[in-house]
Amino acid sequence: VAAISNRLEAAYPAENRGRVARLVGLQEMLVEDVRPALLILLAAVGFILLIGCANIANLLLARGASRVKEVALRAALGASRWRLMRQFITESVLISLAGGVLGALLALWGVDLLMSLNPGELPGGQSPRLDARVLLFTLGVSLLTGVVFGLMPALHLSKPDLNESLKEGRTTGTGGARGRLRSIFIVSEVALSLVLLVGAGLLVNSFYRLLNTSPGFAPEKLLTLEYRLPRNKYPELAQQWDFHRRMVERVREVPGVEAASVIRAIPFSGNGSSATFVLPDRPAPAPGGEPRALTNTAAPGYFETMRLPLSTGRTFDERDKADSPTVFIVNQMFAKQHWPGEDPIGKRIEVPADKMSGVVVGVVGDAKQFQLNEVQQPQIYYAYAQAPFIFASLVARTKVEPMSLADDVRAAVWSIDKDQPVWKVRTMETLLTTNVASPRFVMTLMTGFAALALLLTALGLYGVMAYVVSQRTHEIGIRMALGAQRGDVLRLVLRQGMVLALIGVGLGLAAALAATRAMQSLLFGVTANDPLTFAAVSLVLTLVALLACYVPARRATKVDPMVALRYE
Repeated sequence: VAAISNRLEAAYPAENRGRVARLVGLQEMLVEDVRPALLILLAAVGFILLIGCANIANLLLARGASRVKEVALRAALGASRWRLMRQFITESVLISLAGGVLGALLALWGVDLLMSLNPGELPGGQSPRLDARVLLFTLGVSLLTGVVFGLMPALHLSKPDLNESLKEGRTTGTGGARGRLRSIFIVSEVALSLVLLVGAGLLVNSFYRLLNTSPGFAPEKLLTLEYRLPRNKYPELAQQWDFHRRMVERVREVPGVEAASVIRAIPFSGNGSSATFVLPDRPAPAPGGEPRALTNTAAPGYFETMRLPLSTGRTFDERDKADSPTVFIVNQMFAKQHWPGEDPIGKRIEVPADKMSGVVVGVVGDAKQFQLNEVQQPQIYYAYAQAPFIFASLVARTKVEPMSLADDVRAAVWSIDKDQPVWKVRTMETLLTTNVASPRFVMTLMTGFAALALLLTALGLYGVMAYVVSQRTHEIGIRMALGAQRGDVLRLVLRQGMVLALIGVGLGLAAALAATRAMQSLLFGVTANDPLTFAAVSLVLTLVALLACYVPARRATKVDPMVALRYE
């Protein structure tokens, strides 16, 4: 295909210069809109899994520290290191498999919960479901995490120092390899949690901006529907326009309807078209570089019904008939791009593909056509009477709840032609809600994942610090007996926990700066390295870490030196 494109460009340079053909696989085309979001969610789930596994590994290390004598006895009685490792790995795998089974059972309910969040349309009408592949994947992940995260504690605990471990009254310390490994796990948890929190914060910020983006018109109390005239019943253009005109007149007579009109493609319905155009008062562009604009066809009263503001000139009215000079209305973006600082009224536009040529009679405000987060495009509106079409969409502004008039509006259409089908009877607010369903779904899941990560990290940090305090009770008793105040002990324990947390925050910020670049396509109105989001998330995580460390530190200040120093 590339070779053919090159030959066509060489053979017909006037028409094909700069024109290329591009092949896209069907699978890639189907999933291109949802793949980034699904990959982001998959990465988030992976982070949650890693944080959970780090917690389990820390718990196994802490539990193993209390079993030093048991392990030493087993080794003294002849248990090999491999035998001890198998025991620890078996325990870890059993925990992971139990978690995997419980997770699969919860997922049976969770799938329904996911769908209730309205994820929007998925490619090919797919919907999440539990099947053999999902269950096998869950089983495989459970086994893998059980082995990997059970192996590290097993390696450290399966080689005890028999002389030291079997001494009477021996108290296990918090330093050494086990202490370093626990610290690594905590730092990793904090860093991963920060990445998730930053991602969720960016999505929340983006979604807030998206919801506060104006579509360009007033969507409240707008009822919409679509219909297509049978061409064999309405073969003439005049017949098609006559049906549209009469139908609008009947709908306007429905009690509760304030205004009504027709448009070929309703905003946010998924319908719309574009075409290249020529401006006779501007230099001709190079072949292949012709400007392009969205095109639509509107009837009189459409802009008033939508409350799409008129900037200058006039809107379509009864003067714009089939035998009248062709007229166009453009949006502000079109006027700014092509006639900056000039009066666009009276300027001529030619649209060769649609065989339209006329003058601009009005400029209206910019309105989004497909997505709220789309870059505003230039737009040209044709008059329906001058460019009739069998497909049309009705918009009706009502004084009451729009769907309460759905039956009456249908009846108005059928009063013109009882056999005319209508479909997609929806409110404009429903169309807007559907339009933001996918970003809302991703934001909701990411926020939930981030909250879970924050909770797991806080629990992990609390657990480690509580264990450290329990292991340092003897030391703390000595310090207090030598005159250390409660504030000194509090700062001592807090310092140990917060140093780990702050190292994790620093590493997490660096990782988030790199990871969030992949989210840029999901964001609107905010950059992937938004400093406010990074600062707010870092502060929240630091405060949560401080709280998680404070509780064990507070407990350490209540140690009774007499009890702590008592000979075991």
